[in-house]
Amino acid sequence: MGLIAAKIIVTPTLMWAVSAAARRWGSLVGGLLSGLPLTSAPISIYLAAEQGERFAADAAIGSVEGLGAVTASYLAYAFCAPRTGILASVFLALAAFVLAGALLHSVIQPGLWLATAIDLPAMALVVARRRPITKDEAPRRRARPPRWDMPARLAAATALVLLVSGLAPHLGSGLSGVLAPIPIISWPLIVFARAQDGVGAALDVVRGSAQGAFGVLAFYVCVHLLLGRIDPVAAYTASIAVSAACVLPWLIARRRPRAV
Repeated sequence: MGLIAAKIIVTPTLMWAVSAAARRWGSLVGGLLSGLPLTSAPISIYLAAEQGERFAADAAIGSVEGLGAVTASYLAYAFCAPRTGILASVFLALAAFVLAGALLHSVIQPGLWLATAIDLPAMALVVARRRPITKDEAPRRRARPPRWDMPARLAAATALVLLVSGLAPHLGSGLSGVLAPIPIISWPLIVFARAQDGVGAALDVVRGSAQGAFGVLAFYVCVHLLLGRIDPVAAYTASIAVSAACVLPWLIARRRPRAV
């Protein structure tokens, strides 16, 4: 009962915090924070508590593969969003995630280090990808979000954590790991940013999420290397600290005034 209560309380709290940050400091910061392992870290911790440390450590390899699929979905969205509507761009990004996940997990099976070598340049490509924002893509004046906006985000994030951790005994460590990094916080931010502020804001969320993904990757690598070898609390503390250290430079750079 304690774990179930934690899943229901912790996940929506994190989702609310990121959504509030996005509204206060902008889509890029919201995307950056949403790219952190805010749902995948709780899933990993729940897997370790419910299925054992070895299971969670092995799942981290699948999560690195899954992160490659997530990055593929970001690339697909960045390419499609300026050219297609809201639903079409999200559908194509989801298709890219499924295809890349199946390819990496079932066909290539790269393992931890090769998957890491695949993920890093792909994430860098999303971060570096810039294109001029046309007049039609320019952010629109911010509208007041509908009342169901925040409850929908909280429910979606909580449902994913419950689903993945609940199905873990049946999916196995590899597939559970692949599903863990699904950006359940990022995608609601992307969709609502597109609907409320335009394509430019949605692309800011995507770019920020890709920046945060460097921290997610570091988290999973540390979990695989440390979990089962040192105390689990120390392993997760160190993994989260390394993840935060990877993201901190992006936040500092974001706060610097831009040259005119």
